[in-house]
Amino acid sequence: MPKVFINYPKGTFSASALDALAEEITTIGLECEKLPDTPYVRSNIWIYAREYAADKIYHGGKPRGTKVISLEVNVVGGALGAHSRKELIQRLTKAVGKHAGIPPQERVPLYIVIRDVPPESWGMFGEPITLESLHNPPVDAKPV
Repeated sequence: MPKVFINYPKGTFSASALDALAEEITTIGLECEKLPDTPYVRSNIWIYAREYAADKIYHGGKPRGTKVISLEVNVVGGALGAHSRKELIQRLTKAVGKHAGIPPQERVPLYIVIRDVPPESWGMFGEPITLESLHNPPVDAKPV
């Protein structure tokens, strides 16, 4: 169940493009982690969008650099194998480029960091989680 932080310069996404991107990131996360696509599981994938003024983004120590976007993806340790990580990176890059209006033939200025959090260090509803609980949520679980 990824928790994603997307950081981007002001003006990179319209409100509707950001909404569509969040929906696509959610679907990509479900598919790459091979999680059941239920309302409950979907409601536990959170995306935090952080827009920054251009003068607050530095490249090479200088303000107002190129419009680089970053994604920090936090996943439960063991949830993604090497193939799934590669797929996640490729699909997220394509989605960000599409919703930022970057032509498909251009390189998408996106940096992605995937962080594995040990299951015992990730809690939900007062309890540590397990991969088993993520892949087999209670049938009657209500969305968050």
